[in-house]
Amino acid sequence: MLNIEIDGKSIEVEHGSTIIDAADKVGIAIPRFCYHPKLSVAANCRMCLVQVEKFNKPLPACATPVADGMKIFTRSKSAIEAQQSVMEFLLINHPLDCPICDQGGECDLQDVAVAYGVSGSRYTEEKRVVFNKNIGPLVSTDMTRCIQCTRCVRFLKEVGGMQELGMIG
Repeated sequence: MLNIEIDGKSIEVEHGSTIIDAADKVGIAIPRFCYHPKLSVAANCRMCLVQVEKFNKPLPACATPVADGMKIFTRSKSAIEAQQSVMEFLLINHPLDCPICDQGGECDLQDVAVAYGVSGSRYTEEKRVVFNKNIGPLVSTDMTRCIQCTRCVRFLKEVGGMQELGMIG
């Protein structure tokens, strides 16, 4: 067992745990989009960035294994600024039409955006347009709302046993 500290709380976690596992264990919420406990770790949305003592840049909580004596800060100025920047980046191409969206009120992206006070963007360029693709009964896509978290890609591959989706670039 390893002894770590998250936001001032001392906890004991198993060797091989990640920061996000440890935080979930003690009820400390770390925002995440790409992470799912039943899927492989992609660490590509970067929403779970946290500050770790002795590291000069935020680290992704979903992919960072804990080490004995580690001190983690999920609500530090550095962590919050990193998470706000990621949130703004994710919304660059995402339509901001939550009231008319089918997922309005039941959307993790909307919940996190509201929690961080992000309702708009500094970017004025046109949003990208991506057309939907029918890929079968396991996953429903709305590509204009895709934030490239790859959960659908990993689900199809790891659970569905199909490689119908992928990411390029």
